[in-house]
Amino acid sequence: MKNVAGDIQQNIQLKELNLQKRNFVNDAVRIIEDFFVRNRGKFVYIHTGMFILFSILILVPALLPVPMEDSTLWNSFTLLARLLIWGLWFPLLLLSVIFFGRLWCGLLCPHGALSEYASRKGLNRPIPKWIRWGGVPIASFVLVTTLGQLLGIREYPLAALEVLGGTMIIAVLVGFLYADGRRPFCRYLCPLGPLLGIFSRLGAVSFEKEGRDSKGYPCPTFINTAKKAGSSNCIECFKCVNPGAPGSLHLEIRRPGLEIEEIKKRRPNLWEVVFLFSATGLALGAFHWMVNPFYIRYKQAVGSFLLNIGLGDWIGWSGPWWMMVNYPEGGDVFNLVDFISITSFMLASMVGTAMILFFLTALSALLLKDKDPLIVTITRLGYLYAPVALVSLVIGLGLILFQSLGAFGFSRETIRMIQGIFFAGGGIWSLYLSIRLQGGLNRAIIPNILGIGFVALAWYQALF
Repeated sequence: MKNVAGDIQQNIQLKELNLQKRNFVNDAVRIIEDFFVRNRGKFVYIHTGMFILFSILILVPALLPVPMEDSTLWNSFTLLARLLIWGLWFPLLLLSVIFFGRLWCGLLCPHGALSEYASRKGLNRPIPKWIRWGGVPIASFVLVTTLGQLLGIREYPLAALEVLGGTMIIAVLVGFLYADGRRPFCRYLCPLGPLLGIFSRLGAVSFEKEGRDSKGYPCPTFINTAKKAGSSNCIECFKCVNPGAPGSLHLEIRRPGLEIEEIKKRRPNLWEVVFLFSATGLALGAFHWMVNPFYIRYKQAVGSFLLNIGLGDWIGWSGPWWMMVNYPEGGDVFNLVDFISITSFMLASMVGTAMILFFLTALSALLLKDKDPLIVTITRLGYLYAPVALVSLVIGLGLILFQSLGAFGFSRETIRMIQGIFFAGGGIWSLYLSIRLQGGLNRAIIPNILGIGFVALAWYQALF
């Protein structure tokens, strides 16, 4: 009896401790929420500061001479800006959604802020149907990513200025033309928006409804806040958070990956899955053309084909720097063969990867024999690839960051070990989500394992 009484007392104490922990977390979250609500009118100062910083990082290096071979981070602003943008900002931006959701979009992004401010002074025209089509974000991502590769965006400041500065101008123009006080660029045209949106479903931050569906609040990204269920389009601007008011949303901390585990009731979107599969393939193509020996043979085949169809006089043609890499003073020049080969190789990688992942996901859905329509099950299962894709992109885009660790005393073996552990974690997380989405271990998981293995192997060959 004493043991039973002791166990009961221990369980009571454990429940009280868990309750205290939950109360502590809730209190902390309310403090953070209150801080942002009280200060959201001051976000303009952060937006201004980020615009100035971003402009300096992309404009000044384009005006400076090319760094010397012996230049370092400590004596070359160009190299420092390159590290800050491509070594820190870009990979850490993707990783940040796990901890903070799309806080970057609502609080820090100069593109989105400028677009919203422009919309308040603009023409307020209706958004055209073609902009609202679900395939537009995919087209935007493909265009910007491919152009970035052709221009050498991570190596050459002029290329970074063209792409990053150009998208900023487009954001302002779209905001001026359409939707007063909203951000149509962020919702429909931003090449990074859908990627951050999908990964934010893995995030530990969400904004949830207080009680039943009721009053909605105007949302910059066109979310119906009265019926909000998913996080992918939420930029965490806190405009829908009005504690105590009807229909207000509130900040919530959750277990990372929970939204994907519950994706069935979180408004899954087939276009998001198509984007995830396509973006994974396009990013793989962007890395493989630089390191895969097969690309060399492919490029030679393209050159031979152009010769055979009578375009031999055009093969050596090099376009201007704003169209393709053309820096003869640095010994780096693309020609027509490079232009066609890189573009077609990346697009083929995108289509091929998307088809493989879609086939394996469809096979898994068939084996699962779910009661939902097949396409609904495919959409739900497709989200399991988010972690392995996220981690792979962070490692790939963060190569400059990892390379810089050597300057701080990290050995090459240590750096590779860090990358390997991080890389393996993404695959394991995707496998865990596969089990959760399918309700446990069963034969339907086999195609998922093959798909995760395919993505992991393709990235491993490109990165390691």
